[in-house]
Amino acid sequence: MSNTVEMKMEKKKTPSTKNYAAILSDMAAYIGLVLVVIIFQILTGGKLLTVSNLQSLSNQVIIVALVTIGAVFVFGMNCFDMSLGSGVLMGSVLGGMVAIATGNMFLTFLVCMAAPLLMGLLKGIFASYVEVPFFIFTIVLSFVMSAVVLVILGNETTIYLKDAVTEIPTFSFSQMTAINVGVLAGYFILCLVLFNYTGVGVRTKMLGGSFDAARQTGINLTKTKITGFLISAIGIGLAAFLLLLRVRTVGSTTASSTGNDVMIALVLGGMPISGGPRSKISAGIIGATTITVLNSGLAIMGLSTGMIQLCRGIVFLVVVLVSSFSYRTKLLPR
Repeated sequence: MSNTVEMKMEKKKTPSTKNYAAILSDMAAYIGLVLVVIIFQILTGGKLLTVSNLQSLSNQVIIVALVTIGAVFVFGMNCFDMSLGSGVLMGSVLGGMVAIATGNMFLTFLVCMAAPLLMGLLKGIFASYVEVPFFIFTIVLSFVMSAVVLVILGNETTIYLKDAVTEIPTFSFSQMTAINVGVLAGYFILCLVLFNYTGVGVRTKMLGGSFDAARQTGINLTKTKITGFLISAIGIGLAAFLLLLRVRTVGSTTASSTGNDVMIALVLGGMPISGGPRSKISAGIIGATTITVLNSGLAIMGLSTGMIQLCRGIVFLVVVLVSSFSYRTKLLPR
């Protein structure tokens, strides 16, 4: 009897291999970020972590992070959205046009938010009622939004806030940094609370884990999808507005790589792009930081645009391949 008790106590003291594997899996995204920083700090001869480059990184990561955090609600439902970058483009261009025409920053903000919210509502309705693979719809929607932007711009390829009828306020680097950090922190906290402590997050993960199981529980699938897309649209609108404030010029190529950056960021942040119970808001911050450091490091090394895209693609494929071995076996039947 005493031997049995001692054996049970010994088992309790000794963590199982599965526990170590679970801890390592949870920490993989953080470890990956640290490794990327160390590798590129070495490859760039110490240029990655210089003060000037860190300032640049702090501004670049905000846009990707805002869109990626919101995208957790979309990809968490197993909705593969390919129109995120076009949403930022449309919001910033429309907002820029209003800023130039009126000189009113409040109206500019409203337009930057309204355009993505309208598209988010449209995507939510389509995902709920139309039996067509959703990613195909978002590819078409992306082309449509890009075409609308080209029509709006007309003969102009770029618009500048300096052409506004009333001078648009210019913010210093420290002021812009404070605005960026404040907006990102507020949006992150909002999404964290909604995703982890309300029914919105529960329903989102249920829907991504198994559509059939979610439907059988009786949850309102239409409401869940529309809510998720609208939350994502808020991040897109905020990103469009901050991008416009920072660069003070937008054109047809604005945010051209944002959509791909978001998908890579989600995977690098430790979230399966198929969504489900392993979806997490922290993937937005960690993944956005990792992909921004990766892009910056490759650029500092002097690689061409084509080589940078090739390296990003290889990283994306490798991470997806490795993560698929653990994620797919844990998902419920769809």
